[in-house]
Amino acid sequence: MKKVSFEQLGLVNLSAEETQEINGGAWPKWLKGVTWVTVASEVIDNWDEIKKGLKDGWNSIK
Repeated sequence: MKKVSFEQLGLVNLSAEETQEINGGAWPKWLKGVTWVTVASEVIDNWDEIKKGLKDGWNSIK
């Protein structure tokens, strides 16, 4: 079996700057907090539908 290196294919490692750009950077801490509050609010506001969907899903596998 012949081994082929990435360099032979013209590929190189990404630099730290390139990795940061691909990952989209970091989210600010306040935005993460707002996101969790929004998710929690949606769950609370839609709990009846969520519960019904979970119950229907559970009953469908019995």
